[in-house]
Amino acid sequence: MSLLERDPGGALDSAVEWERQGGGDAARHCKALALIRTGEVEDGALELERVAQAMPQDKAPLAAELFAQAGQAWIKAGNPQRALYTQDQGLKLDPNNVELLIDRALTYGTSGMYFEALDDLNAAVDLSPNNPDVYAMRAAAYRQLENPDLAEDNIEQALKLSPSHPAALLERGYLRRAKGDVAGARTDWLTVIQVQPGTDLASEAQKNIQKLDIR
Repeated sequence: MSLLERDPGGALDSAVEWERQGGGDAARHCKALALIRTGEVEDGALELERVAQAMPQDKAPLAAELFAQAGQAWIKAGNPQRALYTQDQGLKLDPNNVELLIDRALTYGTSGMYFEALDDLNAAVDLSPNNPDVYAMRAAAYRQLENPDLAEDNIEQALKLSPSHPAALLERGYLRRAKGDVAGARTDWLTVIQVQPGTDLASEAQKNIQKLDIR
């Protein structure tokens, strides 16, 4: 795993050799992650699925984690439908896995299935009520469903838990812009860029600021 960070190709060779020597599921898991890191994303996702499916019932939580990793890989490969399948499998094994619920909500959201995303996010809030990420995501879903009041409620909850939460600030910027508060929106988006420079959220905030400037 440490080799994976600095030399994915070497990690793949090492994992293949380890598997040949009888490394079992652990070796196959490492091989799958190395495949993903070396660009063979679909092959890696399929291997993660195969390892998870072969695990005994007493390792259900671990198998669920492998399905979660497979789902993330399928998203990376541009296949949200397959991601949903693997996330469904994982949640059948571990229904209270908050990270898997969040992952599936994200997949639903990218597929425009906002009501389904809300179902998962509501379950995640019940299981992890102090997680600001969930409230920020729920705000985004409510915004997409054109319910700004509930979106604002969730943003407030996220910012109460984490005052500089970038995803919540990004969402608040959208709501402020919709209300005509351009200065407030700009402030929120500039804060996102300062808090998380170089991230996708920062890039989205920068694009929004540029749109304000064009107008």
